[in-house]
Amino acid sequence: MNTITLDAKVLAELREGEKAYPIYGVKVRWSETYPPGAEQRMFRAGDPPLPEGRFWNSAGWDSMEKEDRDPEVIAAELMRDWWPKYTAKLLEPADVTITVTLKRRDVWCDGWFSHYTFDVGMSDADVIASFERYVERILYSDLSENERGSLLMGAEDQWRWHGCVDGNPQGERTEAPCRCPKCKDQGLVRIDH
Repeated sequence: MNTITLDAKVLAELREGEKAYPIYGVKVRWSETYPPGAEQRMFRAGDPPLPEGRFWNSAGWDSMEKEDRDPEVIAAELMRDWWPKYTAKLLEPADVTITVTLKRRDVWCDGWFSHYTFDVGMSDADVIASFERYVERILYSDLSENERGSLLMGAEDQWRWHGCVDGNPQGERTEAPCRCPKCKDQGLVRIDH
């Protein structure tokens, strides 16, 4: 199923209180120096060669925005605000590129064994029902098994759903959805799994 078809399905199934938000894919790539004593791997096909002792590294995630935004502006903000903090733990980072692309529109955004949406004042029961519809929509879409797996990350098992007390999904758990102080500060409601 392509993004346009999935977007149309999402929009057609919205319930009261739900909104489909733009979800952007973020890919960050950079070179850095190997830590002392680390095994130095071969270059991957397609990667530009680097000097001895350096390697390519990367990170990526999906990000939901309240409104449509220019991907280049998002990338510039990440370069200005996020990248300097992230590089503090890297060894001589260089050659950074940040690419942001609009992936789809949906009510829920996937994270690492977690999903979130903006808190628009829905009751816990309505949030759970919204997330159930999201999971069903992904499960029964014509996405590949790999695409479904990366979008759900175990969310199809409702017994896994939980919140947390302090913003740490591995810490003390609460019933789903999560409305911990960290989520409230960010204006989000989250379901970890």
